[in-house]
Amino acid sequence: MNSFLGLSNNRPKLCQNASWNASAITIAPQSVIGTYPASVFVNINNHIYAASLANNIGFEWVYGSTTPIRNVSGGLKTPSSIYGSDTNDIYVDNGGTNYRVDKWSVNSTTSVPSMYQYGECFCLFIDINNNLYCSMDTSHQVISKSLNSRLNMWNRIAGTGTAGSTSITLYAQRGIFVDENLTLYVADSFNNRIQMFASGSINGTTIAGASAPGTISLAVPAGVMLDADGYLFILDGWNHRIVGSDANGFRCIAACSGAGSSATQLTYPLAISFDSYGNIYVADQYNHRIQMFLIATNSCGKV
Repeated sequence: MNSFLGLSNNRPKLCQNASWNASAITIAPQSVIGTYPASVFVNINNHIYAASLANNIGFEWVYGSTTPIRNVSGGLKTPSSIYGSDTNDIYVDNGGTNYRVDKWSVNSTTSVPSMYQYGECFCLFIDINNNLYCSMDTSHQVISKSLNSRLNMWNRIAGTGTAGSTSITLYAQRGIFVDENLTLYVADSFNNRIQMFASGSINGTTIAGASAPGTISLAVPAGVMLDADGYLFILDGWNHRIVGSDANGFRCIAACSGAGSSATQLTYPLAISFDSYGNIYVADQYNHRIQMFLIATNSCGKV
């Protein structure tokens, strides 16, 4: 279960030999999510969130159901990302043409702006100090704003605003993750690497892909997350697979046979999230669906 109080995301405790069912379950088909979904997120209450790029709607499900309990819309335009807080408030990217992030409180049918910025947020994240992060892929930077302040003042956390492959630059990065120490992890997509930025540092360290020794080759990684022990799990976008790590290093853990549309495959996936049990959710972009890979219950006992 999630053991990091104050964070909305799940970091399940996994055994070293944990495995996942090869065949995924579709929790949102194209008839619900529309075409080319780019986002999925599961909060610590195991509420599942995804946004429809095509239909300009954000959806919320509860664990075990394929019927949304809530949808939010109105003023949205091609939302690229969605985030559910620990109180089930919903944050949705509305930056492509409206240049903001919108928030729907848990009992509200209308939204209020949470951040104004000059482009889309490919991924959203809220840290332990209630800072909202936005991965601005088209401007090659990650920014954040305190949700405790009414002022629309944001800070650049990583990247320079110009594409590059140095330790201080990013290139069309996508997914982000922030741990309890405010360490930022970035799927630096077109540099084919995962970058780690210590709190307050502008210099990133490559911890997977690219030239990182003893890791694994990546092709346009789209998402990154951690388990309770700090091991990396990566959505390896253009390799159409999910990669995990443990004390023995990196390995493919799901969708390991290449691109395709079967239940065991993904095609250009764009977002990844754990629930509290260790099940993995994926926005399977070119198959127009949200998939869930169940953790194998006989793989390592209690999770």
